Amino acid sequence: MPNPAPGPLRRVQLFVNSTDRENGHEWLPAWLAEHNVPSSATARATELREALRRLLHVNNVGGAAPEAIRVVDQAARTSVVVELSENGVALSGTDALGEVTAVALTAMLDGTWPRLKVCRNCEWAFYDNSKNRAGSWCSMQLCGNRKKTRAYRARRRSAA
Repeated sequence: MPNPAPGPLRRVQLFVNSTDRENGHEWLPAWLAEHNVPSSATARATELREALRRLLHVNNVGGAAPEAIRVVDQAARTSVVVELSENGVALSGTDALGEVTAVALTAMLDGTWPRLKVCRNCEWAFYDNSKNRAGSWCSMQLCGNRKKTRAYRARRRSAA
């Protein structure tokens, strides 16, 4: 199980993890039903999920995504409500996909977004709790171990 993201950012993590690419499982229809989103929005939801996954890949390399807000909002094709108050900016969505988008945009504004990453091995979203923000795998026990074992075996083969 990957490191869970804190608070609302967990919603984005669960949405991105609504597919298991490694084993070919697709849970997006169940996610949509659970959040009262009509099945006619499946293509829009898939586009949003994959746009978010691309942005999480950027977090792995520590780069900046200057077009991130435009990409996510365009993929959501839904309105995000911006409210200004004494406490700053509050974002909300008009449906579950808009809420996921609003949470992602809020995380980009408050600085928690760069810690949400995609595993380099299985592409599962995880929250990087490491001090230096250098986490690469959803789980050291699973993907990290697999990656290191493959590298070790490759070195042994080339040495033999």
